[in-house]
Amino acid sequence: MRKLCFLASVVVFISCVSTTDSQQHKGAYYTDEYRNLFVEILGKTEQEVQAKIDQIWNHFFTPGTSSAVYYEVGDDMAYIYDVGNGDVRTEGQSYGMMITVQLDHKTEFDNLWRWAKKYMQHQSGDWEGYFAWQCKTDGTKIDQGCAPDGEEYFVTALLFASHRWGNDGEIDYNAEAQYILKNIRNKTGVGGIFNMYDNDNHMVVFSPYYDNVKFSDPSYCLPGFMELWARWAETDTEFWAEAATAARVLLKKSCHETSGLFPEYSLFDGTPYRPDWQSYDTKQYKFDAIRCAMNVGMDYNWFGVDSVNQTEMMTRLLTFFRKDGFKHGCFYWNGEVADENFGYTAGVAGTNGVGCFAVKDKELAKEVLEILWETEPPTGTWRYYNGMVYFLSMLNVSGNFRIYKPTTKSSQNQ
Repeated sequence: MRKLCFLASVVVFISCVSTTDSQQHKGAYYTDEYRNLFVEILGKTEQEVQAKIDQIWNHFFTPGTSSAVYYEVGDDMAYIYDVGNGDVRTEGQSYGMMITVQLDHKTEFDNLWRWAKKYMQHQSGDWEGYFAWQCKTDGTKIDQGCAPDGEEYFVTALLFASHRWGNDGEIDYNAEAQYILKNIRNKTGVGGIFNMYDNDNHMVVFSPYYDNVKFSDPSYCLPGFMELWARWAETDTEFWAEAATAARVLLKKSCHETSGLFPEYSLFDGTPYRPDWQSYDTKQYKFDAIRCAMNVGMDYNWFGVDSVNQTEMMTRLLTFFRKDGFKHGCFYWNGEVADENFGYTAGVAGTNGVGCFAVKDKELAKEVLEILWETEPPTGTWRYYNGMVYFLSMLNVSGNFRIYKPTTKSSQNQ
């Protein structure tokens, strides 16, 4: 009961803020105008920005090159390869699909989806509709369980593909997205498998398996995506609207009051949490947590319904990084450096750049964006995750991360 009362009070607070502030900031969903921060703040030309996006695409998606993460399998499948770990993960596969739909590369999108559907998605049984988050390159499932960020990006990328390319080809993108949405909401705990979102507080769980449903991962909070599901899902639309608000609540509560940093994992009240099985201290801003800034900036840019809170959060976070001299990328939640060797990576530079959408301090935003502009796409053994987060961030910042809405061609009932 205490948890529900807490959530209700914060929801009321956010709703009150949103009603007033929405008059000041309307997101791209309503205006269909997508800001290019490189042009707007750095004064770059559209041609310079497009050349950089083209360069990054060629860097990661040209098969057979030393910098590629896109690997083709036969004539009609492909996977995004985690080079350092030697496997394929749902985060990368779904990120690849989002990148390809945003840049209108239908062949690559379809290739990635076919591989994910054939090898990663459970087609029956207790896990039906979910995806095995980690597979070998031959398609063998390493872990049957799912990581919710993969499902979240799969659904939204498929919906965009449906609206951009239609559903009358080999793949019915809308049907595939709806199938996932329905299945992540119809689990009863049989076999220890539950819904991906807590039924009471509407927050995403760390993993819908046994005790992993008792806590969350703030970087899985994608309120912008859930706003779209509330409009386009064939079922549970009211639930998804509540989930969007709940995601904003968790991001706000898990954002440290001084540093602005986020923990890797947290309880539903935002308190950092470390499960017994995790080997490292998850009270850190590290691999997962860096994505929170991208999620907040994306939501601000798309919808802007919580812009007062999001501006305060991102100003706090980016000011913290400026005070650090943009030297480090791994901190404890309170701002202490956790790893001196974890520098200000391309991924951190990228997600912080997306956070600039919510920042009113143009000089602060300019500093962050100048570093991002000069950052080269990652190479080498660990180019996969860092690179995919960087690429998504560059699409956001350059105005290329867009909402593709339903059309008459793409759907008759959305």
